[in-house]
Amino acid sequence: MEIFNGIYSWDGKRHGSREPIAWFPGSYKLQIVNIGEDDGNITSLKQYLCVYSETGKGHSISAHPEKFAKHVCKDFSLDLERIIWVEKIRTGDVRYEVVVFTRGSKLGNDMFYKVHKRPPTQSELKTIEEAVKYLCA
Repeated sequence: MEIFNGIYSWDGKRHGSREPIAWFPGSYKLQIVNIGEDDGNITSLKQYLCVYSETGKGHSISAHPEKFAKHVCKDFSLDLERIIWVEKIRTGDVRYEVVVFTRGSKLGNDMFYKVHKRPPTQSELKTIEEAVKYLCA
């Protein structure tokens, strides 16, 4: 089940107490798909697939995707740790990188994550390719 398929953008300004994703405006193509339904007997560790890619408009978050991921989770009521995060990169051939967030330190209620990027496994690649057939152009 698709939750979102479109352009996710930010204006680079603070809104209330919430800091922006980046202090410069930007936008990304974003697709969020529910891939793991809990059936009562089995609980999926990763319930969602989130595929994002640059639009070429505005600030890039590729090097530091943590704030982007946290904003997406807040806006769509998702748990950051139950999502397979994937960045779609266009460098000649389409390439995918799985972005892994590992808990780091905590300050008050704010959790900070270490970010690691890796190639997808074969099963992840199959799931990604099935989902991106419908990714916004």
